[in-house]
Amino acid sequence: MPAYPLVTIITPSFNQGQFIEATIKSVLGQTYRDIEYIVIDGMSTDQTQEVLERYSDRIKDIVREPDKGQSDAIVKGFKRSKGELVGWINSDDILYPDCVERIVEVYRQNPTTVLFYDSEIDIISESGDLVRAESVPRISRDRLLRKRATLIQPGSFYRRDALIGVGYLDTGLRYSMDLDLWLRLLSVGDCIDLGKPPVAAYRAWSGTKTSSGSTRLVEERIALLERHGARSFDTSILNLKLVRIKFRLKAALKGIAKPMSKFSFVQATCLILYYGLFRYLPASSSRYTRWTRFLRRIVCTPLFRFAGANINVERGAAFGTGRKVSVGNNSGIGINCQIFGEISIGNWVMMGPDVMFITTSHRFDQTDKPMYAQGISGEKKIVINDDVWIGARCIFLPGVSVGQGSVIGAGSVVTKNIPEFSIAAGNPARVLKSRH
Repeated sequence: MPAYPLVTIITPSFNQGQFIEATIKSVLGQTYRDIEYIVIDGMSTDQTQEVLERYSDRIKDIVREPDKGQSDAIVKGFKRSKGELVGWINSDDILYPDCVERIVEVYRQNPTTVLFYDSEIDIISESGDLVRAESVPRISRDRLLRKRATLIQPGSFYRRDALIGVGYLDTGLRYSMDLDLWLRLLSVGDCIDLGKPPVAAYRAWSGTKTSSGSTRLVEERIALLERHGARSFDTSILNLKLVRIKFRLKAALKGIAKPMSKFSFVQATCLILYYGLFRYLPASSSRYTRWTRFLRRIVCTPLFRFAGANINVERGAAFGTGRKVSVGNNSGIGINCQIFGEISIGNWVMMGPDVMFITTSHRFDQTDKPMYAQGISGEKKIVINDDVWIGARCIFLPGVSVGQGSVIGAGSVVTKNIPEFSIAAGNPARVLKSRH
């Protein structure tokens, strides 16, 4: 091993121009000099490019091209790296000046270790002021998997050959790619904790993924841990499930508070009861659980814009506050149905499980701008007329209308209007024949 091994640092970047200069300075200001610095920018539309141009003579490699998200950008940097040790620092976090020097010192004494990290970190504000110091217990694979799935990524580095051996990051993960990587690395080698003082600072502000991800982050993390072998009653899984309940209650209360000026006390109470409890009661498909139909009908009827007689809302259905939903006589909303926006459901409508109604769509008309940043189109109401039978896992796109007496085959994607008394199926759905 060379006396001073090359270390690669990667910064994935997208529209964080207000912070990235501080990140760059923290890398360029390292006391250890043999550093290869790579910035992967996903075509930022803010001041990021101007900042990168100011430091282009000191950054080894700057890549500006569209990517599929943070994980994809980091993997691009990993594949370009030449260092024996490789790590990434996000474009809103910073490394302290002696970070790499301390990592290399420990690495030279422990050259077979695959993961170097610090269990201590400083939390800084949006303006860069110190807010507090945080720490996590020393980790092991078993602890991450079964006790507490918490780690500190900023300031961590990995042996590049081990990184290649485990296959880099899983680009399909949005929030937990670092946890997944650590679990895979720790299945082939050991880790070392640098301890106090911290080597990096994490910037806590509203734009971070961990601040905005909420329920999606928790769901992804639970699925990831279970995939690596965690059990349902491991402390790590139970803690995450408690967090998920907290997020769901918070979302329900937020949904109530926002329109409270137009919401009655009865409606607010019904909304809490439905999303807090009744939504999770069993489906009413057996003679032993038919009572759940009555309970859900009681709490959902005051929520809907219009609710006819003998409606049935099945287990797991989600419809926001319900104020844009109309349901006719003797009609049902199926198991795990998802309603996004305004919909009118006629009389005698039957619906299988996992049906989805989408009334808006992401815009994609500008090719020079990421679709993520183009917003969504205006809402278009979906109309399901009387006596329609909808099969399982159908998807209805904005503005479509299904004529009276029609049958929509399971798994269909309805992209245009369906005439009355039609049998339609497929992706996209097309009329196969008429019922006449």
